[in-house]
Amino acid sequence: MKLSDHSRNRLLHTFSLWDVEQEHSQHVSDYLVNGWPPGSFYTAVFANDFVSAMVSSHPGNRIDPLQNLAGWMLNHMPVQARGSYDAVGTWLRMSPEDRRMVLEQADLIYDTKTEMWLVLKNEHTTNPYERAVA
Repeated sequence: MKLSDHSRNRLLHTFSLWDVEQEHSQHVSDYLVNGWPPGSFYTAVFANDFVSAMVSSHPGNRIDPLQNLAGWMLNHMPVQARGSYDAVGTWLRMSPEDRRMVLEQADLIYDTKTEMWLVLKNEHTTNPYERAVA
């Protein structure tokens, strides 16, 4: 699914509220928005499989950033996209339209009408990760 910068930044803003590292937010965004298979570590994380997540974790993963990601997941990630391997598989098989509807209902992105209106108004939007670097 194609998102405007407004919707993309709205989603990124939710990650920034939890101090989710940009690398983690990119993997989660690719999974939620594009329906891309997240790899063994993130699949296990989304499926709530702690043991498999730890076994397949990159050695550079630290507890604090993963706790931030877990907090974001509990507060923002749609239940349709997490909780079991079946949920992850179902999410990956969903059409872009169905994923978009769920993400809109979760207030992670704007609905297409609002998104178009923001673009037409040339409304300013900021990527919270770029702002943090600048």
